[in-house]
Amino acid sequence: MKVIIAVDDSSYSEAVVNSALKRDWPVQTKVLILTVLEPIPFDCESHAEMRSLVEEGTAKRRQTAQELVEKVSEKLKQKLSSKNIDIEHRVKDGSAKKEIVESAIEFGADRILIGAQGHGTCAHNMLGEVSRVVAATAPCSVEIIREPAGAL
Repeated sequence: MKVIIAVDDSSYSEAVVNSALKRDWPVQTKVLILTVLEPIPFDCESHAEMRSLVEEGTAKRRQTAQELVEKVSEKLKQKLSSKNIDIEHRVKDGSAKKEIVESAIEFGADRILIGAQGHGTCAHNMLGEVSRVVAATAPCSVEIIREPAGAL
């Protein structure tokens, strides 16, 4: 089985990771932890003085996103080590809706786990619209994980 776990730094993604940790995954499952950095919508060409600030912000977002997928990957490896599960992680750039679906195709995913909504440092990343579009267009099953009642 091949599974993509789409995350950002929101509590919705935390619910996705917690759901993944509670499952009895088949031996030799392959998991891809994925986050997508959407571009900062700012025209640097007409505001050259802001270019370095946007580049700094983008670098910080990338570092935060990389730390996030590494942290989630380690958490899964610690809890699921006895299952011989192969876990990798990736940070992609672009539209979250498009990149999650394209990653599912490239990875040969059987399932995608995604939060009902999200937001955070990786701004515009896993909004409710993203999970709906991914569910409608993905080439595999998609589970939209909600936080437990009262968690919001």
